[in-house]
Amino acid sequence: MNELQTKNVKIIFIHIAYWVGIILDLLSAIASTIYMLSPNETFINTIMKFPPLSEGTFVILITETALMWGWTALLFWADRKPIERRGVLLLTLVPVLSIIIMNTIIGLVQGNPYMSYVRLILIVAFAIVLTGFILAQLIVKKESMEPVDSSSTV
Repeated sequence: MNELQTKNVKIIFIHIAYWVGIILDLLSAIASTIYMLSPNETFINTIMKFPPLSEGTFVILITETALMWGWTALLFWADRKPIERRGVLLLTLVPVLSIIIMNTIIGLVQGNPYMSYVRLILIVAFAIVLTGFILAQLIVKKESMEPVDSSSTV
């Protein structure tokens, strides 16, 4: 595989890293929107074992839902220029995915068996996003080390 093909494979993987985040955030945004709009009467409550919402929890859920939709859009925006906006992948890793992974571990310790599946998905997502960020960094580093062709300037 030549250098251009290698770079293209890396860029494809970087796009995959963005889209893993987009899909997971979108699913979370949809689930929290459904929960927010009908907090006591949905299948999501049964699957996720969500308790009925208090007024204080409802306010937090509104904020969380807005942030999930916003982060989905941010990842989609960053995917348009995946190398230049690679910092969004780093922000997705720390603090977003790191904190969510810690909370799922706490949920697992507290006895919610559903959290083990969520934790596994998030750890795989963390590895994919981390790899995407590292590949983007490597591309930038390699391009910054290449000599500039002075004959092409006018």
